[in-house]
Amino acid sequence: MDFIRRACISIWAKKGKSFLMLILLFVLCSLVFAGFAIQSATRASEDIARKKLGGDVTLTLDMDKLMKKMEKSNGNFEEIPPLTLKNIEKVKNLKAVADYQYIVDAFAGKVDKSPVKSDKKEDDNQAGGMTVAGSSDGKAKMPDFAMMGTNKTNSLATFKNSKEKIISGKPITNKDKGNLALIEKRFADQNKLKVGDTFQLKDLETNKSQKFTVHGIYENKEVSGSQQFPVDFMEPANKIYTTVDGAMPFSHNGSLASAKYSMTDPKLIDSFKKAAADVSSVDKDFYKWDANDAAYKTMMQPIQNVASFANIIVIITALAGGLILALLVLLSIRERRFEMGVLLSLGENKAKLIGQFLVEVILIGMIAFSAACLTSEAIGQTVTDQMLNKEVQQAKDDEANTPSGGMQMATVVGGEQGEKPKGEVIDKVDVHISQQDMVEVGGIGLLVVIIATLLPCLFIIRLQPKMILSKND
Repeated sequence: MDFIRRACISIWAKKGKSFLMLILLFVLCSLVFAGFAIQSATRASEDIARKKLGGDVTLTLDMDKLMKKMEKSNGNFEEIPPLTLKNIEKVKNLKAVADYQYIVDAFAGKVDKSPVKSDKKEDDNQAGGMTVAGSSDGKAKMPDFAMMGTNKTNSLATFKNSKEKIISGKPITNKDKGNLALIEKRFADQNKLKVGDTFQLKDLETNKSQKFTVHGIYENKEVSGSQQFPVDFMEPANKIYTTVDGAMPFSHNGSLASAKYSMTDPKLIDSFKKAAADVSSVDKDFYKWDANDAAYKTMMQPIQNVASFANIIVIITALAGGLILALLVLLSIRERRFEMGVLLSLGENKAKLIGQFLVEVILIGMIAFSAACLTSEAIGQTVTDQMLNKEVQQAKDDEANTPSGGMQMATVVGGEQGEKPKGEVIDKVDVHISQQDMVEVGGIGLLVVIIATLLPCLFIIRLQPKMILSKND
């Protein structure tokens, strides 16, 4: 163990070079610490962003791809394949799924009950010639009712935020099947309908009628005539909720409008999307699994850019620091040739000489690592704040310069009317040095020190005491 004592004496005797090496290793550890801390902060921000946006994944039409198809085909493209329950029947059974909801958008014509008339309506021409459905005789017809098929009305945004409230009967649940209907109070009052009564609706494409049973009556607080277009089916009082299988015959091609899955944990979103794509038979050219990805990207882009830059800093620091450290050790070995020659002539083992240099660097590295542990959190926070502010400002400038044009797609039925959480850019992160960061940085630092010390020390292996002393003379 005499080589350890010599290493300590050498460090004290060569204070200038020891201090220079201490500064080098301190900077190396601090920058690596900062990089790891930023990576940890980024992972924490990802969890925060997902929780803010919610743990829902929606299978719906990919409007971006549809727009591109329309542009390539000059507005003419192939028929959109229907989204059926058979395509996605296995998805609801995945372990990550806590709840699910299907939505069917459809339209229907009157048979034995009249829709509530819009207060704005004067004549059919006010709708601007807008038509929604075509009949079997080739003539376009205006619907009288908007239908929404769902497996759970209580999960709809309009019922959650109390814009719509059931005042009689029961909501539609997963257990309900067949032609059950939830109708609005004004429509019920006008046609003297109550829970348990029946009425008929007509499919505009086939002209076939089906009988529906009033399962419940709800009240919509939206006033009549508040819609932009004065047509009956857009009146709030003429919206009818029914079961998924009740709405399917009235929908275009018997297709679902969307399927929304709520996760047991927002962290499972990415793995769920992969698993759902595997177990379903959905046409990826037309549909997508969306977890409000655009908002998530908006929130995470600046911090991810900072994290990417931090990764580069860690790699460059480790390589540059290792090279500089190796150069310092090599210079130290050359200056101490006489010392090594004397020790070797006295019978000292070459491995112990190498061990002496290694112990010297490791002892200085331990002091630098300890100092870096105390100061790196503040350094990392300062560096992160500066870099993140620039990225956030750049993101805001890009957003301001991006035109907001483009086709705005909306469903006249209303679909799921709840607004998706908006993605606000993450402009502040808290940088913390964890135990895991210390272990990882310590491991990287030790590896760099060992490699940077051992490589120059290979020079010692070929040394002979007589040759060293004769050259010194």
